[in-house]
Amino acid sequence: MLTGRFTNAPHIARLRAIRDSRAMVRDPIAVFETYRAELGATFSVHFGGVRPAIVTTDPAVIEHVLRVNRDGYVKSEIQVERMVEFQGRGLVNIHGEEWMRQRKLLAQGFKPPHLAKLLPMQQEVLHDLMQDFDQAARRGPIDIHQSMVRFTLRLVGRSLFGRSIPGAELDRLGEIIAAIQEFVLRQIVQPWKIPWFRLSGETERYQRLRREGDAIALRHIRSRIADGLGETDFLRIVLETPYHDTGCPMDQSLALIETLQMLVAGNETSSNALTWVFHLLSQHPDHVAAIRAEVGRVIGDAPVDPAMLHRLEHSARVVHEALRLYPPFWMIDRIALQDDAVAGLHIPKGTMVIPYIYGTHRNPAHWPDAERFDPSRFAAAHDADRHAFAFLPFGGGPRTCIGNNMAMQQILLIVAAVVRRYDFAPASADPVIARPMMLLRPAGAVPLTFRPVA
Repeated sequence: MLTGRFTNAPHIARLRAIRDSRAMVRDPIAVFETYRAELGATFSVHFGGVRPAIVTTDPAVIEHVLRVNRDGYVKSEIQVERMVEFQGRGLVNIHGEEWMRQRKLLAQGFKPPHLAKLLPMQQEVLHDLMQDFDQAARRGPIDIHQSMVRFTLRLVGRSLFGRSIPGAELDRLGEIIAAIQEFVLRQIVQPWKIPWFRLSGETERYQRLRREGDAIALRHIRSRIADGLGETDFLRIVLETPYHDTGCPMDQSLALIETLQMLVAGNETSSNALTWVFHLLSQHPDHVAAIRAEVGRVIGDAPVDPAMLHRLEHSARVVHEALRLYPPFWMIDRIALQDDAVAGLHIPKGTMVIPYIYGTHRNPAHWPDAERFDPSRFAAAHDADRHAFAFLPFGGGPRTCIGNNMAMQQILLIVAAVVRRYDFAPASADPVIARPMMLLRPAGAVPLTFRPVA
């Protein structure tokens, strides 16, 4: 009989793990939730009966792995290898001094003064997008997920590249990125198929797609350099800001990698977050009315500035509650570099540790009545009541998503623009199912009917 307890955490038997491996590929959240209900906040399992892993929803354990002993853990090799192959060595898949050096430079592009400079540009793009949205709303139900993918792709693309990439090319770049992300995920969850992917020519097909996407972005990077960088966008920041140790700016090849990774992350996180926000709001019209009143009171007809966004308190609470129920990053993985221990939990060297964020956000020990949509949880008065690592929509510790503030800025802009114009409701009685991929997406369309506010 297969046994093999590698830690003192409650354990799923290997034979059961083997039997559950196909279900794990289809819907890992469903499997994790079953295990969590049986074994509690932290449990261990051999994925596919092979890879030892500790899965945890305990904020204290998560804080230890992501912050306290962060140097004792790295991202899993399979994830890094696959992402490097198709995305290059960018911020999201490097470690140590290399990561720290890169993060320090890129952080310049996400400081409040720079985000403030992006606001007029983002509002210009949003104005054009809302005109198209108005026309679509008159024709019938809108798949809000696909609509938000387009919204955020245009907003993020403009924030990163300025005006240099025409909409059609940006849309093509988005298609390429989405296809590659799907393929990378397939390799991460089914690593035993990687040799077949290579032999069948599928890997090369996606490499050709990557080269096409790289060519689109690099052409515009070179064009911007030749014409003068001009607009204050992310691309200008990374090409003009010198490294602290050399005094030299980033070269074009690395700028390409980092800009495309930011496009991937920015579009994916914001579009999925907005989809869940509008899905939940469609079921809670009282919060739609509250947001509309707040937007009218705080912004009115004036151009939006950062101070206004900070005063959209109820709107932010609604967004945070949506991110709690449907976090973009539903899990994170780390590998222990040495034997470790926290709160009585033994973590052997080489063990995969998974901060299971979806489960953490629904852990009843930290979120009473956790399945209920309740934005009041995020009122300032409750901040001291919960562990700092009980809410991790963008990760935690030093490797928290570098663009989380820009994401919130875009999300609030879009929510305010739509809610002030429309009431909306589900256009179908079919349930909306979450699909855990690299990020938590809806499994299908999310159709909503929009009616102009009288």
